[in-house]
Amino acid sequence: MFYEEKCDLCGDCLVLCPYVDYDRDEAVEQFGQLKDGGTPEIVGECVTCVACNQFCEKGANPFDLILERQEQTGVLNIPEQNTQLFRNLPDAPTQVLPGEPGRPALSLCSVGDLVPGLFEGPLFEGMTLLKGGDFFCGVGWVHLGQESPVRENAPRVIEKLAATGASEIVFYHDDCYALVTTIAKEYGVDVPFHPVHIIKYLLDQVKEHADEVKPLGLRIAYQQPCASRYTPWKDAQLDELFELIGVERVEREYDRMSALCCGSPVMPRDRDRAAQIKERNISDAVAHGAQAIAYLCPLCVLNLRKVSASAGLENHHLIELVKQALNL
Repeated sequence: MFYEEKCDLCGDCLVLCPYVDYDRDEAVEQFGQLKDGGTPEIVGECVTCVACNQFCEKGANPFDLILERQEQTGVLNIPEQNTQLFRNLPDAPTQVLPGEPGRPALSLCSVGDLVPGLFEGPLFEGMTLLKGGDFFCGVGWVHLGQESPVRENAPRVIEKLAATGASEIVFYHDDCYALVTTIAKEYGVDVPFHPVHIIKYLLDQVKEHADEVKPLGLRIAYQQPCASRYTPWKDAQLDELFELIGVERVEREYDRMSALCCGSPVMPRDRDRAAQIKERNISDAVAHGAQAIAYLCPLCVLNLRKVSASAGLENHHLIELVKQALNL
């Protein structure tokens, strides 16, 4: 939620935005109009990447106010087929594949099968798998310019997760982890289990099998998901994981605080702009000596892999990198 009392109209949220080109005065004017109840240009220009919440050192959550106005006005003009897809996802078939006692559950949301083969093999052996409509977290609605479905869905999905009886749940989808660690608290929804991010799970597995690691010697550009803006503390864990498996995360313009989205949130309303974002991102990776793109979000994989491969870069999911390093 937007905390108006924390906003001092410094303009950082829009000055730092990599998708618009506002100077300080323009940024203050735009957000001032927004606070006054208006619908300035930025509401329609926003790509819904959530970055401005991270840019705001005061914790005002400026993106949440932009999102509120997007939903009120419908300015993003999202095609009906996209919104209908999201409405249908909670009704998709659900599977609970029981694992071994004492092992954590693994929530795959509705995206677990988008990159085939990730969860096969000993790395996830014995885990209870949760997949399908009951576990659709709904955070992706923000990319359609709507917040109310996220808020309305949060108690449902947390109740479904809790009903599995798992005391510890590992989350593959960054959106889901953001919901149960950050967003749910703002909604006042209790989370009665211990959430673990897939990066932390992979890091622990590598540490447990440190004597089996074969360093990969690979220079990668990391593609950060938009939802990571809600949970930035994971970045230190990711750096440690990369170091342990012998992967160098190249220093480049569009990473960490300045990361670009994969372009998929913009696709439904402006394919040309999405293509420009992808080109900036991949060109930056090549220019800084990356050999490959490493992904966390499966939708980023689907959206960037062809552009990346055309630029001569390999495509690797984080799970695939860990499997390679452990020879699994």
